[in-house]
Amino acid sequence: MLIYVITRLLAGIPTLLISFTLVFFIAHATPGSPWDASSNRPIEPVVKARLDEKYNLNAPLYVQYVSYLSGAVRGDFGPSFRDRTMNVSDIVAQFLPVSLKLGGAAMLLAVLLGLPLGALAALSGKPIVDGAVRVVSTVGISMPTYVVTSILIVSLGVGLGWVPTFGWEGFFSISSIVPIVSLALAPLGAVIRSFRTSLLEVMNLDFIRTARAKGLKPMSIIIHHMSRNALVPTVTVVGGYASSILVGSFFVESIAGIPGFGRYLVLAVAARDYPVIIATTLIYAMLVIVINILVDLSYFLLDPRVRLERA
Repeated sequence: MLIYVITRLLAGIPTLLISFTLVFFIAHATPGSPWDASSNRPIEPVVKARLDEKYNLNAPLYVQYVSYLSGAVRGDFGPSFRDRTMNVSDIVAQFLPVSLKLGGAAMLLAVLLGLPLGALAALSGKPIVDGAVRVVSTVGISMPTYVVTSILIVSLGVGLGWVPTFGWEGFFSISSIVPIVSLALAPLGAVIRSFRTSLLEVMNLDFIRTARAKGLKPMSIIIHHMSRNALVPTVTVVGGYASSILVGSFFVESIAGIPGFGRYLVLAVAARDYPVIIATTLIYAMLVIVINILVDLSYFLLDPRVRLERA
């Protein structure tokens, strides 16, 4: 298993290099200068020239590429163009944990609610219960995150006054309710649908009928036989949504005014802050790679057939 993990990590290096190269050249191909975007008034050409010289922007593009790449390999992305008093590493340390906590809490909420609701829909035997849960699943998958965020802010914040309409008071405050619920709704619907479908497929297989014939308790069959097999495709769904939530929370963070890494990325793109844009892309690419590896490793724990194939 260790060899497998190392191999997957090494295989992710070309992905990171391609991501770095694409973002670097696309960002530098954007018309305009970072100094124009980061200033409210025109900057004198002499000042622009000095800033370009200070941050090596007057060098040929291939020289800048090699310089950025060598710094990225060492974990040094240099100072931010938008906030020149901070290094990119400081920005990452300050804003990334907020996004990771929000995404992690949203996925935890989606899994803790989605698995029981999916099992309820599949095993209740009542069409009205199955239909109600499927409606929740369809609504969760269909509604865009920014629409859900706006609805929650208007209803819970403006209408009822239960939560702040904008701003951030900390992860364990009521200001985290709207972003967490907004991010959790789509993966909740996907987990419900996937787990329900998988349970319906597994419950009629031969080994389930054999377990029933042996006289095992229904709850034991559900927990130890049906659920474990039904979780394999559901884990794939969870992994995909975990990647999208962790790298795509900028909509929620921008609307709700949360000082997360996604919101800072939006501001960095508007300001043509090349170091922050490049660092963000590489960090998100690494997160996706790590999540995919964790999903693959979960197959070893859930499905003995995978362990036999890799042995």
